[in-house]
Amino acid sequence: MTARKPLCLFACVVFACVFNQATAVAQAKKTPEPGKKNAVATGDAAKAPAKPGAPAQAANKDGTIDVVLPTPDGWQIHCTWFESAAGRESACAILLTATDGLGEKDARNRRVWQPTALALQKAGFAVITVDLRKHGDSIPVSPTGEPLAMKISNADYPLMASSDLETVKAFLMEQHKAEMLNIRKLSIVAMGSSALVATAFTIEDWAKTPYPDAPTIDQRTPRGQDVRSLIMYSPNTTVRGLNTTALLKTLKGLPVPVYVIAAKDNKDDARHADKVFKAIELKGDQFKDSRKLLLTPGQTHAEAYLEGQLAAATQKDIIDFLTRNVKDLEAPWTDRTDRRTK
Repeated sequence: MTARKPLCLFACVVFACVFNQATAVAQAKKTPEPGKKNAVATGDAAKAPAKPGAPAQAANKDGTIDVVLPTPDGWQIHCTWFESAAGRESACAILLTATDGLGEKDARNRRVWQPTALALQKAGFAVITVDLRKHGDSIPVSPTGEPLAMKISNADYPLMASSDLETVKAFLMEQHKAEMLNIRKLSIVAMGSSALVATAFTIEDWAKTPYPDAPTIDQRTPRGQDVRSLIMYSPNTTVRGLNTTALLKTLKGLPVPVYVIAAKDNKDDARHADKVFKAIELKGDQFKDSRKLLLTPGQTHAEAYLEGQLAAATQKDIIDFLTRNVKDLEAPWTDRTDRRTK
């Protein structure tokens, strides 16, 4: 998909407006120390948390790797890494569950993505499934191993984008540097409230200016503009701390394919999906495969698309959209190291 217009200062300004208030709230509070008792949850991993700035890793029997990524503000984000055999030209995908808190009905962790992630891996993608802060294994535990009761605050959702997903991207960038994937072919598939978190992160990523390591912009090494596609299942447009209108208005102007899926008989989900799509829709046949809305029969919600009889069709739909809009992009692997550090 080609850009309708160049990325400009508008994206940066809107992003700053969206995030400044929530960031101020977060900074005004003392950051908790959620990582002290947390540990890699599966496999034979050590029970000690990761050292600051260094991921802990544990290999699973299926060849996947559980990693714990420490964020700058003290959280440990639990992920599962599915390495691609296709090497440095592999497209990559971040898979997110809904982020509504442990007490919510049908709350899931990243394990629900396992079959879909393996299908994407088989199709040549590098994949990482993520439990954002206060969700899944990224909830701190008590000395007896029980998850601590934690409420989602207004500051948490912006920080999932600006801290958690930035930390995940930093991990993927290390894999890019090791020539295990192509960060220029990055996608995010998100459920429920995570759809807006992914949108906020995408806008932040596109607002990054290149390193000042060459005389002209086109010669400089990019730091962002890597998220090339978003898929949203049952997107929730009412997410505390995030300005839905501003985010979707900015997303509309970015050269990022967006696919929105919800159940037409689930009135709330259909309403939210329609709101998202109307805000980001681009008219014209050239956008019919890159800005899409699908309303499915029934009342399926979010992660339920990944299970039961719908699982195979969902996997195929995700793979087809990401292959067409990201994997097949003409975006060869390039060195992303700031030339001034060489």
